[in-house]
Amino acid sequence: MKPLKIIFAVLMVLSLSCKKSSDISITSDNEVQFDVAKATAIVEKRNKDFEEALKAGDSIAVGDIYTIDSKIIGAYAGRDNLIKEVHELVRDSITDIKFKIINIWGNENIIVEDAYVEFYHLNGTLVSKGNSLFVWKKESDKWRIFRDVYKPQIIE
Repeated sequence: MKPLKIIFAVLMVLSLSCKKSSDISITSDNEVQFDVAKATAIVEKRNKDFEEALKAGDSIAVGDIYTIDSKIIGAYAGRDNLIKEVHELVRDSITDIKFKIINIWGNENIIVEDAYVEFYHLNGTLVSKGNSLFVWKKESDKWRIFRDVYKPQIIE
């Protein structure tokens, strides 16, 4: 009788401790696995939203891709400051951006994107290029950029 109680207790603990999330999966040995394909699809969609908003000159829509408390490391903090900066980019005819995902990792709470980014002038001239690291988190049921680090390369 005692082994039956132990088995029942273990099954109860396991059933209560299983966490369901759209960005994770549980393997047969109960290890939490990050769904890279799903995270990649999320980031690709949000990057496309960013590209389209910048092309349209919509600094508010670009700002909406960032969290309220976002930080662009080495530059500024907060969505409002980002919106002002994007407005300046659009004013200077920097209206195109291209993202190339190099690697993605994370968990159910954050997605980290290692990417290569290029900024273009309206006339098609490459203005800046470099490596970026974006930390995405969910805010108001949308994945948004929480931290953004950009390291420009010299254009030759």
